[in-house]
Amino acid sequence: MLGTSPDVELAAAIERIRAWGEARDWRGYDPYDALNSPLAPFLTLGRPLGRRLMTQAVKLSPLNLRPVLLVHPEWNAKALALVASGYLRLAMHSGEELAKAGASRWLNWLVDHPAPGSTSTAWGYHFDVQTRFFGYARETPNTIATTFVVQALVEGYELLGDERWAGGARAAGDFLSEAMLVREGGRTYFRYLRAEQDLVHNANLLACAALARTARATGEESLLEPVGAALATSLAAQADDGSWPYAEASGQRWVDNFHTAYVLESLAHCAASFPEVEGPLQRGIAYWEKALFLADGTPKYFPDRIHPLDAHSYATAIDTWLALIDRHPRALDRAARLATLLVERMLDRSGYVHFQRRRFWTSKVPFVRWTTAPTFRALAGLLLARRGAFRGP
Repeated sequence: MLGTSPDVELAAAIERIRAWGEARDWRGYDPYDALNSPLAPFLTLGRPLGRRLMTQAVKLSPLNLRPVLLVHPEWNAKALALVASGYLRLAMHSGEELAKAGASRWLNWLVDHPAPGSTSTAWGYHFDVQTRFFGYARETPNTIATTFVVQALVEGYELLGDERWAGGARAAGDFLSEAMLVREGGRTYFRYLRAEQDLVHNANLLACAALARTARATGEESLLEPVGAALATSLAAQADDGSWPYAEASGQRWVDNFHTAYVLESLAHCAASFPEVEGPLQRGIAYWEKALFLADGTPKYFPDRIHPLDAHSYATAIDTWLALIDRHPRALDRAARLATLLVERMLDRSGYVHFQRRRFWTSKVPFVRWTTAPTFRALAGLLLARRGAFRGP
C-alpha cells in the first residue's frame, strides 16, 4: 500500500512494473487481439459478426484464452510509446542513465517501425479490429496510436534533444494533416481512420494536441494551421452539462471516464496556443470530477455505472490530473489517491496490472497496451510531480 512513505512505495510499485515489462521486453497480450489467432478464420466463419463475437468473448473471459488460441504476446506501437514516456519521466526524476537508454531504444524503434506498407509516418495496432461500427486490418494507421507515438517523440526530443525524434513527430503531423483531416459541411476535424468519416471527439482532440505539442517543441507554427478549426468542431459538441459524447454517430454518443480524460488532457495541451478552450475545459473538468468518480476517488466507467473498474480508467485519470495541476487546486491529490487505489486493487504481485474488476469476478489477464504500460507511465509521472518537476502543458 502507498502509506507512510509514499514516494518510496510509489517507486517500489514502478520498479515492480518495470521489472515485469523488461523481463518480457515489453511484449504482451491485448484485450482486442483475439483475431491474431490462426484459428480465427475458422471460428468466426470469416464474417464480421463472428469476428466481433470472438473478439468480445476472448476480451471478457476471466481466463486467458490466448495461449489455447495460439495468440502470442507482441509489441504494440501505442504501448511502446507509453513505455518510452515512462522511462523519460524516470530519467527526469533521477537522471538514471538506464532509463534514458530505455527511452531512446523504444523511441528509435518507433521511428524505425511505422505501420508496415504505409507510405506515411503513422502507426496502428498489431491486431485486426472488429467492432459494431467498423473493422480494419492489423497495422492500419489510426489517429489514436499515431498521436500517442507523436507525444512520446516530442517528450523525448524535449528532454534528450534527438532531432530524429522531432523529425518523426513532424512527419506524423504531416500524416494527420494530409490523410486524416476532414473538411466538409463547414466543419474541420481529424478522423480516426482514413476510410471512415465519423467524428470521434477524443481522436480529433488527440490529433490537435499532438500537432500543438509538436509545433511548440519544434517552433514550426505551420503545424497549427488546421488545429483551431478542428478544436472548434469538438468544442461546439460539448453538452450543457460539460460532457462530450464519444462520437457523433447514432449509437456512439455514450460518455465514459477515460475517453473524457483524453479530451480534457488534449485540451490542456492546446490551451497555450488556443486560449478559447479554457472555458470549455473548465466545464469539462467540473463534469468529469462530479459525474465520473466516486467520493473515495474510484473512477466510474460510465456516469450511471461503476463497473467495470478498469485499470485503464485509473491510469488515464492519473495522467489527466497531472496535466491539470495548474487548473485544479486538488489535481495532484486526486492523482495520488488514484495511484493508491490502482496499486492496492490492480497491481499484481508479479508486476503486471490486472484488467478489470467486475461486480462478481475479476479479470487478471496481463495486458501491456491497456493496463501495464499506461500505469508505468502514470506512476512515473506522479513520482515526478511530487517533487514539482512534472512537465505539464
